[in-house]
Amino acid sequence: MSTLREEALLATPQPAPATPKVRYLLHDGELVEYADARLHVLSTTLKYGVGVFEGFRAYWSEDEQQLYAFRVGDHMRRLVDSMRVVEIDGPQDVDVLTEQLLGLVRANGLRSNLHMRAQVFVDSSDGKPEDTGPSTVFMAAIPMGNYFGATGLDMQISSWARLSDRSMPPRIKSIANYQNGRLAMLEARRNGYDAALLMTESGHVAEGAGYNVFMVRKGRLCTPPTTDSILEGITRDSVLHLARTELGLDVDIRPIDRTELYSADEVFVCGSAAEVNHVKSVDRTPIGTGAVGELTARLQRLYLDAVVGRAASDQGWAQPVYA
Repeated sequence: MSTLREEALLATPQPAPATPKVRYLLHDGELVEYADARLHVLSTTLKYGVGVFEGFRAYWSEDEQQLYAFRVGDHMRRLVDSMRVVEIDGPQDVDVLTEQLLGLVRANGLRSNLHMRAQVFVDSSDGKPEDTGPSTVFMAAIPMGNYFGATGLDMQISSWARLSDRSMPPRIKSIANYQNGRLAMLEARRNGYDAALLMTESGHVAEGAGYNVFMVRKGRLCTPPTTDSILEGITRDSVLHLARTELGLDVDIRPIDRTELYSADEVFVCGSAAEVNHVKSVDRTPIGTGAVGELTARLQRLYLDAVVGRAASDQGWAQPVYA
């Protein structure tokens, strides 16, 4: 027997369900309809956050009428490393995983800038925290523009510390790790900021809520070392390579103190979703003039050239999706 609320809902015109942005996702190498990509609520992943993932980008070149996937193989290698670190029994063949993702893009016929994901979940029935398998792999490719919705960020140093290697593995993309950045971001948004930066337990700058950080101070480009609780970012590695080979810069990889950011000439963040985005202020302290700095602007242009193969072409980072 229906309730009064159910009867009222039936009598009220309901909006049409949102149309998925893409038709297919990928489940263990097989195409599935967008709405059918599901995981049981009692799986180990949903009960205990046991899972790893990768986020990738692909860029459409209007001039060449070609879609370029950026450093997909490197991302898949990190996915395999992540499974090893958190002990998940999953696929290990980087080439197979790479071709599966590119095949998904082709199946959807996507010709625009994309955000892509590969996610490995532990799908044991009514799972336990210590389960390592069986695993299941989902992949997605979704059209995506600017991650922040704006250029230039007002950032807050979070009261939450970045998780340390003594408690969780910060250098990999584990699903559970992202609660750390989520709390920092929620705090920053409540306080009127665009984004958050986290410090290590020892008081050094670590990274943002899902992106690495660089600064320019006294003419030197600097970034925290991988031992300061940061993700071993592939975009970070790309920026380091471009700075050294294209601009001829020596980069200081060293611990960074909070107050160094306040007196920096430039600060920017980078990540697959975030790309290269300049920071206007930290804790309401303006960085330089607040506008994008000269070196940041040069690295932004180089990065956007690299993702479509116009810079660092010898590295093979930009992989054409369509023959």
